Amino acid sequence: MTPWSDSKVWEAVESHRWYPPSSARVTAENYELAVTPGSPGLTWIYGFHAPDTRTAERLLAEIREKVQSLGGTGARIWVTPNARPPGLADLLVNFRFEPKEAAEVLVYDLRDEHGNEQLPSFQPASPGVTLREITTRDDYEVVEGLTRTIFDLPAPSAEVRVGLLESYERQIRETGHSERFLALAGPRAAGAAGLTVKGAVALLWGSGVLPEFRGRGIYGALVAARCDSAALRGAEIAYTTARTGTSGPILKRHGFRVVGPIRVYEAEWSPPNPAG
Repeated sequence: MTPWSDSKVWEAVESHRWYPPSSARVTAENYELAVTPGSPGLTWIYGFHAPDTRTAERLLAEIREKVQSLGGTGARIWVTPNARPPGLADLLVNFRFEPKEAAEVLVYDLRDEHGNEQLPSFQPASPGVTLREITTRDDYEVVEGLTRTIFDLPAPSAEVRVGLLESYERQIRETGHSERFLALAGPRAAGAAGLTVKGAVALLWGSGVLPEFRGRGIYGALVAARCDSAALRGAEIAYTTARTGTSGPILKRHGFRVVGPIRVYEAEWSPPNPAG
């Protein structure tokens, strides 16, 4: 099997789309939008590209207007080394986008040159630590609450919560997998993580461990469990966006290689003034 080149990995990264269940979708020639009213963190700009700075400025103004017209109060966008135009990050700042913590795209080859499965090897977690892919509503609520606590996220609106729960249950019915993992330290919820598998590509996302349970091998166990699940479902690579100062060094020590830098920019905009 031919190893995945960096350019092929970037193609997979930049083609990834996640549409929150309650979002409105807008498709234009130079971008796509997933707009969740009142939730800047759940409103995404995908596939943005422009031939020059002036066009990019026009498109960003257009995007802001469209997002606000759909009830959005901000948006997020990933900026990669392939961004067009090259100065996109500076333009975003001019449109009141703020850069979040620096990250890298890291990838792990789940198959060797012969197509045989190969998985990252982590030290076993501490005694009493267990992991499972969740399947119940109770576990779902635990994972959602845990994720909000770990990443200091606001609670979504009631409409968004209902849509996310329906999406979770539909995923299990249609695929037999929730792609959400829960780690327990004894009886206590300690960590959680998400997985998305599409064909040959697995995305590892949303992995975190409560501070009081760190240092027990839980993070590595969550990575290993998701890679194992992805490989069993036919994935050839697993990639993630890892923070350069926290999870990135851990993953690099266990066989993940750097594809390149990536950074999310997020804006929050005031609602437009009503006419008159």
